[in-house]
Amino acid sequence: MFERFEVEAEAILEEQIRLCEIAAPTGQESTRGDAVASAFESLGLRVARDAVGNVIAEGARRPRRPLILSAHLDTVFGPEQSCRVARPGESNPYRGGAIVPANEYHAPGISDAAAGLAAMLAVARALSGTSAGEQIVYAATVGEEGLGDLRGARQLFATDLGRRARAFITIDHSDASAIVNAGIGSRRFRVQFRGRGGHSWGHFGRYNPAFALAAASDRLAATEVVREPRTTFNIGVVRGGETVNAIPEFAEAEVDLRSESPLALDGLERVLRDAVASGHQREVARRSEAALEPSLAPIGDRPAGVTPAESELERTARRAIEDESLTPRLIAASTDANAAIAAGVPAIAMSWGGRSDNQHSVREWFDPTDRARSLRVLSRILVDLAGSDDERG
Repeated sequence: MFERFEVEAEAILEEQIRLCEIAAPTGQESTRGDAVASAFESLGLRVARDAVGNVIAEGARRPRRPLILSAHLDTVFGPEQSCRVARPGESNPYRGGAIVPANEYHAPGISDAAAGLAAMLAVARALSGTSAGEQIVYAATVGEEGLGDLRGARQLFATDLGRRARAFITIDHSDASAIVNAGIGSRRFRVQFRGRGGHSWGHFGRYNPAFALAAASDRLAATEVVREPRTTFNIGVVRGGETVNAIPEFAEAEVDLRSESPLALDGLERVLRDAVASGHQREVARRSEAALEPSLAPIGDRPAGVTPAESELERTARRAIEDESLTPRLIAASTDANAAIAAGVPAIAMSWGGRSDNQHSVREWFDPTDRARSLRVLSRILVDLAGSDDERG
């Protein structure tokens, strides 16, 4: 059964390229979803779109306790970004025209998420018509990236299908040896400082939101965080102002706080709130005229959680990796598996195979070498889990 991954390697790669070249910004995944739905239908699977646009595919016999294999549809890039794939030997527009090396394919989203979708479809073809295949539900989810805030996965686990799931596996990283069993929690905020604005000369001395934001950002940047559990923060977007010779009426930033621990996230949120208050007060002390109160609005909240290292799902994944003569290791990441763990469903994220790097960058690339071993890992996990459920009756 698994030999087909090498035989069909070129077809899998071409499908990945086709999917990559269909733009799918978060919130605009429907066209790529149509292509994935068509691929599932060609296997004779029943395909449906749910309330938020997830593509759900399953066999004729609805499984009582389904195994869900998932990959997300969306990318972090906007609709204006080219996603044409530069092939080996071609001029690479994403790297100033440099020639693409042998075996590499370059494009925004070529691995995240096109490689995950291609892996899911390849496994679906391999298991089509098998008893294991009848126990699997495939889910191509929307809204995994950024401000999508796991919208598709959250919807899935708010339904009867998700609540009945025996296990959830999402394909969403590049390391063939790694099992993501811990979901990194994140909280995201839009911080805005506000004033009445004015002319940079004529109204000099009025409260300047840009200075307040800078002061708050500096205070946040100086924060020391613990290494265990790992905790991080980032300012990813900054906006404000109309022109160089006007005091801005607002200055805002989008802030990402992450940790493996909900308690550490609580503490980091307090640090952010203190930094906002401090930045505001620092600017008021210098220029209080026309100051308005700052605001801090939540724009995302991903739950942290863990699938135990000795769970059936994790042990099965570890054996499947060892069968490929690899040494399995457990890592943490933020994926659709977070939503499953929060819903009480055992969940992990696994590799799409091959080699890749620079995800979430226009310099993203993918090399399909050894992709088949990760596809075999995914298939073995599903076959073994399906078999153990059959034994229980």
